[in-house]
Amino acid sequence: MKMMNKKILIGMVAGAALLGTGAGLMQAQASADEQEPSYSTPDHQGRPPRPVMNTDEMAKRIHETFGVDEAEVKAAIEANRDFRDIGQAAMLSKISGKSFKDVLGMKTEKNTWEDVGKSLGVTRDQVHEQMDDMMASRIEQKGNVDKDTALKLLRNGYRAQDIECAGLLAKKSGEDIQSVLDKKKINNRWSDVAEQLGVDWKSLRPQAGGPDKMGHGPQGGPPDGMMMVGPQNPDEG
Repeated sequence: MKMMNKKILIGMVAGAALLGTGAGLMQAQASADEQEPSYSTPDHQGRPPRPVMNTDEMAKRIHETFGVDEAEVKAAIEANRDFRDIGQAAMLSKISGKSFKDVLGMKTEKNTWEDVGKSLGVTRDQVHEQMDDMMASRIEQKGNVDKDTALKLLRNGYRAQDIECAGLLAKKSGEDIQSVLDKKKINNRWSDVAEQLGVDWKSLRPQAGGPDKMGHGPQGGPPDGMMMVGPQNPDEG
């Protein structure tokens, strides 16, 4: 049975956003499960083995994420369709209501996924909304922020990583998540915010999702570089 690692899953599920937020979102989606079926061997640089998935598991994940037909996805994987095409088709299928197979069949060597999106009447706003909804669901799974709150914050321009960190600190400190977000500035770290709140950041780092880097803070609006498959809104010119 064909085996695939998580990075391939990211490429496949990325669908409508292959850069910027999209990649971050789908990396989060790809790491949602705590248990994986099997593991690859360490690479030539001695790095730890990465979880891998087989065709059935990949198709199931795409089905659960986008609600598309699992058998159709599996057939596309086994036909060696490009992972990015599978992801694009899954996202457009979810938004348009068309079958995954039909949407995937609309992509040819002579057109682009933007052309397909236009044919289906899918807009950038619809893709934005779908990506936000998926990310909000992912954040809720962590157990620190409910979906409605996460969705509102995402639509207000806060980054998913900041929402997750703020949610964790809010839960530990008893503060409101917005007040925690307001403490993150352009010139401080989340560990600084934790210290302000009297929370031991070192004990939370695994839950917070990695290194504690300096950042622009969550107040700067949505990140740049999002790649959308749909056409621009008519009033965007």
